[in-house]
Amino acid sequence: MGHDENYFLAGQYQLLADYYKYLDQQKHIYCYNMHVYHLKKWVQNTQSGDQRTQPSSDKAHLRVLHASPGLMPVDIKVNNSPEWRDLRYTNSSSYITIQPTNNQLEVFQSGRKLAAGTLEATPGKSYTIAIAGMKDKLQLIPVEDDSSVPQSESKMRFLHLSPDAVSVDLAVKKGDVVFSDIPYTGISDYLGLTPMTVDLEIRLTGTKDIVLPLNRVSLKPDVAYTVVAVGLVKGSPTLEAIFLVP
Repeated sequence: MGHDENYFLAGQYQLLADYYKYLDQQKHIYCYNMHVYHLKKWVQNTQSGDQRTQPSSDKAHLRVLHASPGLMPVDIKVNNSPEWRDLRYTNSSSYITIQPTNNQLEVFQSGRKLAAGTLEATPGKSYTIAIAGMKDKLQLIPVEDDSSVPQSESKMRFLHLSPDAVSVDLAVKKGDVVFSDIPYTGISDYLGLTPMTVDLEIRLTGTKDIVLPLNRVSLKPDVAYTVVAVGLVKGSPTLEAIFLVP
């Protein structure tokens, strides 16, 4: 299967996963897993043949996540160069190669600058910058990504980007806490896990009060996951979780 076909299928399965999210949980999980499978294939092909995203010791990599509830699609410039157009809420961009130095990122909507920030990148590292908060109080939240996973294992971390939620725990359904007391804009460390399908839930910190159930979460081998809580506890769009890979 060709490089472009994997890219196309990854996008199609992402759309199907979004469509089935609230209609059919099994189809949602299947389509999301297929999205991850084709995305990994595309990334592997890209890394072997596309200099733009090929890892190297003297370059860094950057993607952007739109996590601002209620904010319409945005355009993004990096170092004054247009890189992404019409990035929609809950969507993440592909990675681009950036210089391991101070990189200026600007967020626009209809030509109006909404936010700006600087990322001091380290050679060989990959980063996600999340556009977070409400439109009148946007924040650019940088996190460092790590796609390395021990063979046949998986790993997961949790990023809290719901602007009206207090600190939360991520726990196994009716079970132990996996990540505790994560505040807004906070992120946990990665946790190595055996690949499995598991029911999780986001709770108010230190309580059994469930903010959001996450049923049938499928953790595949050799994949690093970032679970991101986005949306609003009180209001629209409502609270939901998205899964970034890596």
